[in-house]
Amino acid sequence: MLKSLQIFFLLLFVSACIPFANAYQEILIEERGGKAIRVIKVVLDGEHFVVASPATTGGATLEQLTQNVSGSSAINGAFFCPKDYSNCNNQTFSYYERIFKGDGESFSRYRPDTSIRGIFGFQKNGTPLLVQNKISNHDVGLMSNINADKIESLYFGISNFPVLLIQGEDVTAGAAEYIDSKLTGKGNRNFICSTEDGKTIYLGVIGASSVWDMAPYLKTHFGCFDALFLDAGASLGMVYSGKVVDRGERRLITDAFVVVDKEAYRALGGELPTNTTPYISEYQLTSDDEKQIQKFTTLIDLIYEKYEKSKYKPQLISLFRKLINSWKLTASQKAIYNQVLIYLFTVDTL
Repeated sequence: MLKSLQIFFLLLFVSACIPFANAYQEILIEERGGKAIRVIKVVLDGEHFVVASPATTGGATLEQLTQNVSGSSAINGAFFCPKDYSNCNNQTFSYYERIFKGDGESFSRYRPDTSIRGIFGFQKNGTPLLVQNKISNHDVGLMSNINADKIESLYFGISNFPVLLIQGEDVTAGAAEYIDSKLTGKGNRNFICSTEDGKTIYLGVIGASSVWDMAPYLKTHFGCFDALFLDAGASLGMVYSGKVVDRGERRLITDAFVVVDKEAYRALGGELPTNTTPYISEYQLTSDDEKQIQKFTTLIDLIYEKYEKSKYKPQLISLFRKLINSWKLTASQKAIYNQVLIYLFTVDTL
């Protein structure tokens, strides 16, 4: 069945694309470096920004956290339990740094001590900044004070452990005492990172990885310079361009990183940077491309109707991931397959 589908999809495909401008984000659904990835790329070009969206006590869904800041795309942040995971007690708040609109006092219990946890955050003008401010003996671990004097400069931020990369250096081992078997096995692992020039943010999930694999992988395949591990368990979730493309078992979570446009960012009190150049993407789907996508999605719906969706959805995702990587496709063809993959992953809309 799967081989027949592949042949049919090849015959169905026709490509046609032209350049387009002002694309600020894209989702990469493919196999990279031998691992399946689903990663949102955000270019900080003054048109869009990444912010923290914290829940109050009781938690909120990822969709709610996205809508709370008028966002369009998002990934879950951190979920804190006791270090031995013995009893979470339905905990839906953080004892550590969650900074929203510059106010850490309302969301943090031990401010300004980040302990082993680093804060991945953004200054008021949207510039990314990683802070790790170890000033007490509350926890042991990474004994560094990276950008500690800049903690008050953070306007948005979420802390977690382990810190994966600091200025291009793998520091994962600094939190080795707190890294247990839940992280050292192979599984889906979430992260957020910034490039050395501070102009690009990647946030998403890498498959079949141990926490020890993450730093070198992110540095090699995304050019990450500063990187933080995010929760990759039951609270894992992702929203892309208004579509829910992942949803974990734990619906109520503590916080999220959310992509917002400049109007929403201004409403949150952020400062728009000056002298920025809008990011120019290489391709735009044409009306003919949209028709091809519609043919794919209609066929997928027919397959779901005739056969078990739960059986064929993973196979179709695997098929298109292989297609998007194994052929010498044009950028336009990849864009169409990417849209089909988004359709396959979508479980809901905002």
